[in-house]
Amino acid sequence: MRGVISALSARLPPLPRREALPLGLLLLALSSVFVFGGDRSQFYRPGHDNISAHSMTLSANFSAEHRFLGFVRRELSPDGEPRYVPYNRYPPGSYALVALVISPFGDDFPRQLRAAGLLMLAFFAASAVLAHLALVRLIGCRRIALAATLLACSSYYLLYYADMVSSEAGTNLFGIMLVFHGMVVFAQEGRFRQLLPKTAAALVLGWSVAGLIAPFVLLGLAGELVRARTDGGGRRALAAAVRSRCLAYGAFSVLCCALLLGWNFANEYLAFGGERPLTDLPTFKSLLRATGADAGRVEQHGADWAAFLRGQLGGVGGMAIPFALVDR
Repeated sequence: MRGVISALSARLPPLPRREALPLGLLLLALSSVFVFGGDRSQFYRPGHDNISAHSMTLSANFSAEHRFLGFVRRELSPDGEPRYVPYNRYPPGSYALVALVISPFGDDFPRQLRAAGLLMLAFFAASAVLAHLALVRLIGCRRIALAATLLACSSYYLLYYADMVSSEAGTNLFGIMLVFHGMVVFAQEGRFRQLLPKTAAALVLGWSVAGLIAPFVLLGLAGELVRARTDGGGRRALAAAVRSRCLAYGAFSVLCCALLLGWNFANEYLAFGGERPLTDLPTFKSLLRATGADAGRVEQHGADWAAFLRGQLGGVGGMAIPFALVDR
């Protein structure tokens, strides 16, 4: 073990003091989120307690005994047979990690909740470090990157929800920042292979990273086609599209999403004993609602884009306000 550590240390030259100081200050600031806060062994924050409770339930039920199905509970059917009440809409990675960290504590729920909250905070801190490293590459100034990272990570929403146990919180944010860092490395150094495992890991943790992948692929592919068409006309553009790494990356991401959705659908289909068709599964209906493909829901509730945009702008405003200034 000492030999391995020595070899790694020899390959990784130490950062100069001036370059290491901003990262050290960031880590020092991030350590405060583990110290300050409410009693994380109980539900103490309105607004995300119900989500944390729901996620803890799914994680506690996540096991090989139930084929790693996401479900809220089991109940008896009219004929007296146990049946699942599934909630299988998100990738399994976050629930698997929470299940892993709470497993040593048996039925001690306060300690389980504290461990899960600390796991979310660890992912929050790792997300900030990845954001800082990506900004250093983009800006070229570690101090400016540090200031930008600290301002973003001290915002109201990020700190309020940092310890929320959810596949849409700490682990999901980490996945987004992991892919963002990989994209920056790919754009600057052309290292394509490192982006693929980062993307696969991010998608296993949450769906939100797809909102980053899609524009990256579309804009990158469009740029390649425009350059190729300018240089050599339509045939060259077609050849560039076939050889495009952006297109290959998009196909890889779609494949990962398809595999994860297939896992969820198959698991849910088996949970209902094969008695429900695919289009009647809860996860499939949720997918239709999330993508706006449920015409009945749109007709019933309408599409109030003005209210939606006001809500989004309000969220951006909340993200721009430091947590310490909210009460003032």
